[in-house]
Amino acid sequence: MEKQNLNARSVALTFAGSFLGAGYVSGQELWQFFGAFGARGLVGVAASMALLAAFGLALMNIIAHTGVAEMDTVLVPWEKLHWLRRVSSTLQLILLFGVAAIMYAGGGALLCQLFSLPTWLGSVFMAVCVTLVALRGLRGTVGAFSLIVPIIVALTLLFGGMALARCGLHIPTDGTAAGSNPLMRSAALAAVNFAFYNFFGSVGILAPLGGAAASGRDARRGVLLGTTLLLVIAYSVLLSVMTTPETAEAELPMLALAYTLSRPLGYLYGILLLLCMYGSALSMTVAIVTYATGRSPQIAARRTGFIVVLGACAFAGSLVGFGDLIGVVYPIFGYCSSLFLVCLLIHAAQVRREKKSALPESAEQDTLH
Repeated sequence: MEKQNLNARSVALTFAGSFLGAGYVSGQELWQFFGAFGARGLVGVAASMALLAAFGLALMNIIAHTGVAEMDTVLVPWEKLHWLRRVSSTLQLILLFGVAAIMYAGGGALLCQLFSLPTWLGSVFMAVCVTLVALRGLRGTVGAFSLIVPIIVALTLLFGGMALARCGLHIPTDGTAAGSNPLMRSAALAAVNFAFYNFFGSVGILAPLGGAAASGRDARRGVLLGTTLLLVIAYSVLLSVMTTPETAEAELPMLALAYTLSRPLGYLYGILLLLCMYGSALSMTVAIVTYATGRSPQIAARRTGFIVVLGACAFAGSLVGFGDLIGVVYPIFGYCSSLFLVCLLIHAAQVRREKKSALPESAEQDTLH
C-alpha cells in the first residue's frame, strides 16, 4: 500500500469500519455475544473492546518498525514455521467464506422482513448480485461502503436514543439466554471470543493502516478512537434491545426496533442495512478471489467458473440461517484464531525488545562519530 499519510481520524474510521459488519449493526451478533448475558454482557463489551485496542496497537507497532504488512507474516513471524503461516491463511479464507454466507443469509432474512419474500429467494438475490459484480472485478465497493457505514451508525444511535426516550433504561441483572449457546458458556468467554474472531478476520484490512498512517502517533490514536467508536455503537445497540426485549427474538433486532419506532425509518434502515450486507459480502468474495487467483494459475485461468461456484457454495451455506450461522461460525473461529493472536502479541514483544536493544548501539555510534 502506498504511503497515504492518514491522520488519526482517518485511521479511526477505517479501523472501526473493519468491524461494523451487518451482524454488528443489526444487533444479532452483539446480542448473542453480550446482550444474552444481561449486565455482565455490558461489562464484557468494554473488556472485548480493550482487547481489540491491545491487538490493534500491537499490530501498528509491528508494521511501523518492520515494514511488514503481509497478513500471515505479521501473525506468524517465524520463517521456519511456514506451515503455520499456511494454516493462518487457510483459516482466513474459510472465515471470509463464512462471512459471505452469513451476509447472504442476513440479506435473505432482511428481504423477508422488508418485503415478505421467502428467505431462500432473498439469499439467491444477494448471491446473484454479488457474483455478477465480482465477475467484473469492481473495486469501488470500498468507497461506497465508507459512505454507507456512517449513515448506518448515525441511524443506530438515533434509534437507540429514541428507544431509551420512549421506554426508559432497563438493564436486566441476569441474561434471559445466558449460556444458551454451548460455545459461549460465560460472558467472559464470549467477550474474549468476540475480540479474537473479529480481529483475526480483519487483519488483512487493518495491516496496511500501519504503513498508511502519517505517524506512529496517528496510528495509535486512530486505534484508540476507533475502539471508542465501536464501544459507543455497541452500547447504543445493546441498551436499545434490552429496553425493548421483544426485538431480541428477531433475526435482525435493530430492524425490528426501527419498525416499532417508525415504519418509514424502518424501511430506510432496512435498505441501508441491505447495502451494508451487500458491500460486506462483495468485499469477502473479492478478497477470496484475489488471493486464490494470485496463488493458483489454474484458478486464475478459470476465474469465472470459480466465482460462480464460490457464490453457489456460499448460498448453500446461507440456508442454515443468519442467527444460527453467527452463533456457530464466529465462536468457532474465535477459538481457532486464539493461537495466532497470541503469536501476534509475541511478535510485538519481540519487535519492542529489538527496538530497545538497538537504541544503545545507535547511541554508541553517535558518540564515536
